[in-house]
Amino acid sequence: MKLLLILICIYFIPFKKWYIQCQEDPLIVSSTTVETQYLHFNMTHYGVDGGVFSSPNFPHNYPQDTILFYQFTASIDYRVVVEIDSFQIRGVSPQCTHDYLDVFINLTDFNFIHDQLLHRYCGRNKPPLLISYTNLLLLGFFTEDTQTERGFNGSFHFISEQRYKNHLIQEPCNYIFNSSISKRGEFSSSTYPGTYLPWQFCNYSFIGLPGERIHIRFRDLMLFKTLNTQHCAIDLIRLYDNIFHSNELQQKNFTNKNIFSEEINEHHITDLCGTYTMPLDIYSTSNYLLFYFITTHYAELTDDEQARLNDASSPLLWRKGFYAEYEFLSTLTKLDFISKTKSNQYLSGTECDQTIKSFGQGYGQIQSPNWPNLYKPQTSCTTYFLGIDDRYALENVEFEFEQFDIDCQIASFVIYNASRIYDYNFNLRSSSVLTNTMSIIKEKSLAFNNYYQQDVDFKDNLTFCGHFKPEGRFVSQNALLKVSFVPNNRLTNRISPSLLTGGKYQAKYKFIKSYHQIADDKFHGTSSNDCNLVYYQSRRQSGKFEPPRSSQNDYFSNSNCTFHFYISNPNFRLLIWYDYFIIADDDYTHCPSDNLTYSYRSYKSSSYSLYPYIYCGYQNFPPPYLTSSSTEQFRIHFRSNNDSNTSLGFNGRYEFINQSHHLFSSKCRNPFDPIIDIDENEQTYGNISSNGYPENIICEWSYRTTYGFQFNLQITILDMEGSKIQDPPLGCQSSVLKIYSHERMDELCGKQENITYILTNSNWFTIQFISLNRQTKEYLQGFYLTWTIVQLKINNQCLLSSNNYFDCQKSSTINETSFCIHRSLICDGFIHCQPLSNHDEFLSNCSQNSSSNSYFISFPFLRQHYILISIIFLLSFIILFISIIFILLIIKTKQDCIAKQKKNKSTNIDLCDVGGDDDNEDFSDIRLIKQTVTTV
Repeated sequence: MKLLLILICIYFIPFKKWYIQCQEDPLIVSSTTVETQYLHFNMTHYGVDGGVFSSPNFPHNYPQDTILFYQFTASIDYRVVVEIDSFQIRGVSPQCTHDYLDVFINLTDFNFIHDQLLHRYCGRNKPPLLISYTNLLLLGFFTEDTQTERGFNGSFHFISEQRYKNHLIQEPCNYIFNSSISKRGEFSSSTYPGTYLPWQFCNYSFIGLPGERIHIRFRDLMLFKTLNTQHCAIDLIRLYDNIFHSNELQQKNFTNKNIFSEEINEHHITDLCGTYTMPLDIYSTSNYLLFYFITTHYAELTDDEQARLNDASSPLLWRKGFYAEYEFLSTLTKLDFISKTKSNQYLSGTECDQTIKSFGQGYGQIQSPNWPNLYKPQTSCTTYFLGIDDRYALENVEFEFEQFDIDCQIASFVIYNASRIYDYNFNLRSSSVLTNTMSIIKEKSLAFNNYYQQDVDFKDNLTFCGHFKPEGRFVSQNALLKVSFVPNNRLTNRISPSLLTGGKYQAKYKFIKSYHQIADDKFHGTSSNDCNLVYYQSRRQSGKFEPPRSSQNDYFSNSNCTFHFYISNPNFRLLIWYDYFIIADDDYTHCPSDNLTYSYRSYKSSSYSLYPYIYCGYQNFPPPYLTSSSTEQFRIHFRSNNDSNTSLGFNGRYEFINQSHHLFSSKCRNPFDPIIDIDENEQTYGNISSNGYPENIICEWSYRTTYGFQFNLQITILDMEGSKIQDPPLGCQSSVLKIYSHERMDELCGKQENITYILTNSNWFTIQFISLNRQTKEYLQGFYLTWTIVQLKINNQCLLSSNNYFDCQKSSTINETSFCIHRSLICDGFIHCQPLSNHDEFLSNCSQNSSSNSYFISFPFLRQHYILISIIFLLSFIILFISIIFILLIIKTKQDCIAKQKKNKSTNIDLCDVGGDDDNEDFSDIRLIKQTVTTV
């Protein structure tokens, strides 16, 4: 408590005078007091180069109960520089309740009652580089009477303050830079590169001659900024294009922060804080520039922010300030080439950057500055094209050169965020492209009228120079396109005398509606509400899609929306699924009111095929959909009628996936595996199953046999989530079993009690099993399917020899197509003739098949289960052999006993009597056993 009272006294009155009074007052302290010590470091003694200092006993632990002041004094025109090398003081920042080091850099004398504390340091959070604002600097070291640590050490030296006084017109930090006095120079914060002071408001005003512009280039910039924030809440640099004259600037009271009038705010360029990639350039539009450096309190990061940094010397914590160069230039690019319209706007603070916005109907032409003359050297201009990108509309930017002449030794032209599209009349493709790929390209070029559907040569950015214009068109990936003229010597200070001029270019641009939807305030219930949304694999691999919505969050009535998906790489497929699906219609089968349909087009076709299913209803989910390998464009059509019965619609997801996607498992065949060719004479039937009910998996089996044959499919097990038959149906939200054949497609999910039969229309079929995130945890079996190769009957008979094929002979009550099966399937334990009949398992047909095919085993059980029968036969033989050995051992034992009885008959001891009291044992049973063994 005594020490605490002493410390309180020290903080609230001047140290020297108050500490003496505290010592004389017996009510405050006892006779045992802590002596205050002073260490003096004077420039007259140490010289400009200074020396070193440390805590007592360093590198060993400092003593307890210490009050030690380090006083650094420079000559009147110099400042003190202190750098701490090692720092370890007991305590936790920022509270520092135990031991600490106080830093004062803004002192008029060492009686610092009127001077502000810069900061208090403890723990491992050592002070950054320190530069005094005056010729004095003070460090105060305070310790308790408890545990101590290693302490600190550092060095000091002295620097001239002249660099901080140039162009200073008013203390403490108001500067004016006049072009008539100096065309270029440098300036910095008032204690750079040391920590700047809190509670500052500094002004740097630049006044140029008419026709000049001011260029500020920051070489270093490090201001405190709270983590994860966009604005500058604590410290900042604020820049303005100024319209004041020099006499007005000098008359302003720059200590008043209300200087930011509405008139000045209209000319606000930007605010800067945090750190930036250097160099950073700022330009004025006229011959005036206002530069304000504003600091407030010495803010700290929160504990969580500090923990994330894990580095006490992080640049975000080091209030280093700034160092910059300035120049007044009459040769900077004139801004008259930027048309001052609503669409075209100069980007404040840049040399000649501009933004071009579409506002839904943009197109035009851009030219290099000083057109038709050449650029000036070392000029860097960037144009940003901004298309519409919101809930209802998305635009892409198309850019094409008309004239181009840029010397590669001078500069280059860079296009960012774009894809390059070639017209097909230019033969610019690589000769390494495979022949079959080239044939596909030719077929595509004939059918495609939209350049988005052509092959894309995509790069992160495209760089050009030379005397010939780059061919082709350049299309942005999204609503933003950036183009820049970048000189090679941009960051140098020297210009070669031969490079008196730069390059030039002229180009045209237009904003293309990639998709468009009508906004709510433009919707009219009686008009057609068309919308087209386009999704390209080359731009984005996954995302969401949904219909336009009204203010009630329901889809519009009388809507006509199409979602276009383009697959640019044949090694990818498109996966579609839905998070929710609520489309108003009571007729779940025909969906005459509001509905969702699919269509698709292959690489080799210009026409679209319609998917046979139509979707609508309340939570009657469409199943997940995976396109085939030949699909190049997939379309989703959403239609609603003009009544007022609407709903939420749907929220769909899409993803372009390749063979390495996590949904494809080694447990089953995937869509990228080759088709399985079946020889109908060697393998006449087979099985396919889901092997239980896995989750997050896509399986696909494709089979093909000789032309003229078909497949009869029997689904004996179907036990999956969802339902398409209950009322109302649930649909197949998370999983589906799809069966494809020529001009036929079947979607199955839910549970079935009876066997489902499907006869394909061709010599091939594809089974697709998709199981995404399960909706329930109940035990489900998945599916089990048996396929059989069949031959359709023509003129009521099988075309091939009756010796090889069996007529299934449908009953008169069955309205199914008749077919024949291979005779090898007769009486094999499975009815392959269903749903026509079960004649292939009749016993009469079994015997007939045996007599007509002597080479073929007529017993189906033996043929299908010969391995099991072989095992049973082998086990029976082994058991019989072991039994025989056991019987022989018993016989031999009995014979030995009889011999011993005869030998010991006189002793009246029966050594072999193991069974009871019958001394006259009958050996007839033994003879019988011998006879039985001999017979075997």
